[in-house]
Amino acid sequence: MLKIMYALSTAVTALIGIAAPGTALAVDYETDYAVAGSLPNEFLTCDTPERGVEVCYDVSGDRWWVRDNSSDGKSAVVDWENYRGGVLYREGRCVNSHGEGTWASCDKNYYEDSTLWGREGVWNRSTGASPDYYDWMRYQ
Repeated sequence: MLKIMYALSTAVTALIGIAAPGTALAVDYETDYAVAGSLPNEFLTCDTPERGVEVCYDVSGDRWWVRDNSSDGKSAVVDWENYRGGVLYREGRCVNSHGEGTWASCDKNYYEDSTLWGREGVWNRSTGASPDYYDWMRYQ
């Protein structure tokens, strides 16, 4: 009897996997704390600076650059979404907490044929509140 129950439960599990092949898998949210550095001079796509934040994306190196232009004590961030075939593949955040006047980067590795969107914002990490964001921009 135990063998029959095991075989039946295995068959049901297999049927569920076959019946729902289009079910979307959950995407893990990636949070990276940026490393301070110097902004490169080429291969950049940059957004218009908004209220203390400037964001650039280095297409040749798959690297986000975030500049904190304000002494407000908040971190400058870029949230990003990466799509493949029109489906969300990866998403995350790059956080610059190095203070006013600093550029810092997060090194990522995206597929060349993917689409990449980002939105800059400021985040008061000490309160635990969600960041304040600005408009989305396509970077790749």
